[in-house]
Amino acid sequence: MKQRFIILISLLPSVMYHQTVLAQPLNSVYENNSLVSFEKFVYNPDSAFHTSLRPWLTSDLDKTFDYEYEKNRYKISRFIQPETGNLKLKTLNLIFNRSLFVVKRKDYGFTIDPLFDFGYGYDLANERSTWINTRGFIVEGWLGKDFAFSTRFYETQSKVPLWINNYILTRYNMPGQGSVKGYSGDAWDYANASGYISWSPGKFFNFQFGHGKQFWGDGYRSMILSDHSLYHPYFMITTTFWKIKYVNLYSQFSHPDVIDHRTSGDAVFAKKFSTMHYLSFVPWKKLNISLFESIMWAAYDSSYYRGFDFSYLNPVIFYRPVEFNLGSGDNAMIGINARYSPFSRLTLYGQFVFDEFKIKEMTSDAGWVGNKYAWQLGFKSFNPFGLDNLLVQGEVNLVRPYMYSHYLQVQNYSNAREPLAHPSGSNIKEAVAIVKYNYKRLYLNVKYVWSGLGLDSSGINYGKNIFNTPQDAPNDYGNYTTQGLYTTLNQLDASVSFLVNPSTNANLFISYTYRAEQNSNMDNRYSYLSFGFRTSLRNLYYDFF
Repeated sequence: MKQRFIILISLLPSVMYHQTVLAQPLNSVYENNSLVSFEKFVYNPDSAFHTSLRPWLTSDLDKTFDYEYEKNRYKISRFIQPETGNLKLKTLNLIFNRSLFVVKRKDYGFTIDPLFDFGYGYDLANERSTWINTRGFIVEGWLGKDFAFSTRFYETQSKVPLWINNYILTRYNMPGQGSVKGYSGDAWDYANASGYISWSPGKFFNFQFGHGKQFWGDGYRSMILSDHSLYHPYFMITTTFWKIKYVNLYSQFSHPDVIDHRTSGDAVFAKKFSTMHYLSFVPWKKLNISLFESIMWAAYDSSYYRGFDFSYLNPVIFYRPVEFNLGSGDNAMIGINARYSPFSRLTLYGQFVFDEFKIKEMTSDAGWVGNKYAWQLGFKSFNPFGLDNLLVQGEVNLVRPYMYSHYLQVQNYSNAREPLAHPSGSNIKEAVAIVKYNYKRLYLNVKYVWSGLGLDSSGINYGKNIFNTPQDAPNDYGNYTTQGLYTTLNQLDASVSFLVNPSTNANLFISYTYRAEQNSNMDNRYSYLSFGFRTSLRNLYYDFF
């Protein structure tokens, strides 16, 4: 397999190069430390863009600003030559500007690129060396102006820092990348794939069917739906008209800790389904208000196979009345996301989501166990102090104990042993500060995360682990955020990168992480230095507890 892959890659440069067309219904590359960022355009107060629905469609971006021009600004123009150019310039153009394999015709086209992450690191505090060896590919293409497709694959072997290794030993997952198996002693072997087809039959609708992730929100974290967990099957309908963008998302998730024995063959992981609605409204360009609701239910219970419940298929509906009329105990949530851009260089944003609460209990301030909610407040400042290409961001997050959990374990708000919202689960207070700056192809990224959280202690469920049920709570009243074994996390991540090729966000990097985990029973510290060469096309989170 690997030999055939190497042979294919070696033949690709001989294929004739054509410039790709970008204004197709493809998902844009969105990566939190992205070296090619277009946020300053979509968050401009003169833009009516629906910023909180990610990934963004490139066809939508192209309506807001000249997406193709902005992306081509990162290319080195003197290497771009017609087909009659000399071999040296063609080679430099291939390395620094273009996709490896490009075919473009009048009515169709596609690109193929390698994906990789080769790196080495060393934890100075714990005297532990690490390495990563990721190989893969991405294929993207279009048929006509309305249909697009994408697929990507990663295969990885790695030896990770100790705090990530501890997470793997607890969850049997690489964060956001699926299940692992042991490799060469204390290393890990894992692989994952994603893909989708996208169809926009006119200006009002986009249909997507795929295996992927979504992120709903304007912050670094999302209390509604994050891209932290593993890829999952989904079908999404996006309707855009007037000042409204409305999304119906139908998903299937897995719950590996619960086994479905309904078949006579091998046991399989239990499945669960969700239906989500997200209504984004831009009453005027500076303001964006969005409403969210979701329902989660198990595909199978002890009495019968339920499968996908078609009662939740209606694209315009409120779930609570339907759930009540079904006589079910499905897991429902509702929430709001808001974004306000008072000035060209400043955006304010926030979220509030609740699972269940009673107004009487909320106002009594008695700490009722059923007061399950989460909120976020933050800001983004673009080009502050008149310094171009500088982004400063800060946000505060709070998740109440037992939020996202459910009395039926399989119906909690999770996928593949990982939360679907905040990666830490619940029972947490958090502050995040981010600074990103670039000068031409040189990029600086600094991120600081402080978390205060309450861990379970002596077998008591204090509300952080969403895979425990709230029925195990020790008290009905007197609950508060960070209850339990109070633990703090301080993590500083800093990196310097040089963009090699903007087509795949290929970059050379060197990074440093300082991490401290502290409570009355532990004081773990890490001082981690790493460097390497990678394609940065996905969000991976290692800054939580």
